[in-house]
Amino acid sequence: MFFDLSNPERPGRGEPRISSSSGATRRAPRPETQAQVEERVNQLVAELRVLEAYYQEIDVRRQTASAALLDTRAASEALNAMSATSDNDLLIPIGGGMLIPVTSGPLKRFVVNVGAGIAIEKNADSAKIFLQSRESELEKAVTALEQQRMEVGSRLEAGRSALQQLTQSPNKT
Repeated sequence: MFFDLSNPERPGRGEPRISSSSGATRRAPRPETQAQVEERVNQLVAELRVLEAYYQEIDVRRQTASAALLDTRAASEALNAMSATSDNDLLIPIGGGMLIPVTSGPLKRFVVNVGAGIAIEKNADSAKIFLQSRESELEKAVTALEQQRMEVGSRLEAGRSALQQLTQSPNKT
């Protein structure tokens, strides 16, 4: 291989070219100017900021879904416990940190919030099935969000590594 710097017949006169023994010629890579490096650094920093914001959003959504999953599991356990006993001592919240103690007989019907401000009365078995379905959906959502968080996290690490290489590499201009 050799560099052809003086061939006036070719376009890009005076540009470095690399020729191989097969006769193929291609342009040699030019060293980046300081302005090009700074532009790439700025672009990478902007991309990293967007990725970090997205990462935080995914993490908040994952935490919210995890909290909902724990709440659903607690409701399912409470439902199973209350269905198994004939008398239940309950504390009913009325707001402002106030609770009303109540003793009830066997619980056979439950009011289930199905979303959008809609509540439906269900029997114990139907309520259990509803909670199991909700738990399954939330587990899938938490898993999917965790996978997204890991993917975005790996992209963030790759971007940080690239930024570190750009800022540490000596500029030859």
